[in-house]
Amino acid sequence: MDNLIIFCAKDVIVLVVLGWVLTMWRIRKNLRLQFFVATVVAGVVALVLSRIASKLYYDPRPFVSQHIKPLIDHAADNGFPSDHALFTMTLTAVTYFYSRKLAGLMLIGTILVGAARVLAHVHSPLDIAAGWLIGCIGAAAGYYVARWALNRSAAKSAASDSSAR
Repeated sequence: MDNLIIFCAKDVIVLVVLGWVLTMWRIRKNLRLQFFVATVVAGVVALVLSRIASKLYYDPRPFVSQHIKPLIDHAADNGFPSDHALFTMTLTAVTYFYSRKLAGLMLIGTILVGAARVLAHVHSPLDIAAGWLIGCIGAAAGYYVARWALNRSAAKSAASDSSAR
């Protein structure tokens, strides 16, 4: 059972990334730039919010506070929020705006990663929930900023094309 927990905690993240890549490949060509920009903006927003949250709240890792050996070697630093939960949920939530089916599959991986990191004693459920919440906020911000910026750019381009005639 420990090997399964370790696999989910460390390696299932790759499946979530592959889901994002598959989404990029499967969506309509005219949405690929928007999807990419949304992901980058979401990542930046989520990272900034995560750093702010970690400065405002300190949650010792369970293996430190409970004096147990974690299943995964990890530094005894602040576990709040979980970077793995943040990363997987950010990718999953951005994908949701473009492919609900693939996002649903990615969500399974996201949940497995979060649960396994709790079971491996490197995060508390609060760390995981905070990562998921911040990832969702970042994804929504990324989607709406990318949509607004690229639509605005397209509108300006169309306006300059029509005035040049």
